[in-house]
Amino acid sequence: MKLFRPTENTPFHIDYSWFEKNGQDVNVLIYKCLTPEQQERLAGVPADEALDFVDEDTGEVRRVTRATQIIRTERADDPTFISSRLPVAESVFRIFLLNDNQPLTPIELAARVGRKPSEIVAQLGGRAVYNGIRPIMN
Repeated sequence: MKLFRPTENTPFHIDYSWFEKNGQDVNVLIYKCLTPEQQERLAGVPADEALDFVDEDTGEVRRVTRATQIIRTERADDPTFISSRLPVAESVFRIFLLNDNQPLTPIELAARVGRKPSEIVAQLGGRAVYNGIRPIMN
């Protein structure tokens, strides 16, 4: 099998199946993206409870967790939610939460994170998988 090496033009996304295969719960990572006040509001609510989310641009209805809904509606405009001060994998994970996990290349991610595309490829393009973020292999 040939080794796949992502480039700055390779699209990445959150591979939710990776969490299941590795015995991890993606909801734990999502929950950590909330402020303490938001976490308190969700106390006692099942982490995987799904809600209907209407995409304002397309009108499409999708099922999302309550935590993801809060992130998209309350954290999207928060300048501290995604910053160059966060680890690369954390910032990229948050971007994918906001954009409904639409694939993005390291070049596109770099513009949003304030890092170099080469840093993103170096961090996320190796054998280790961080926060379920993986390249899409065509």
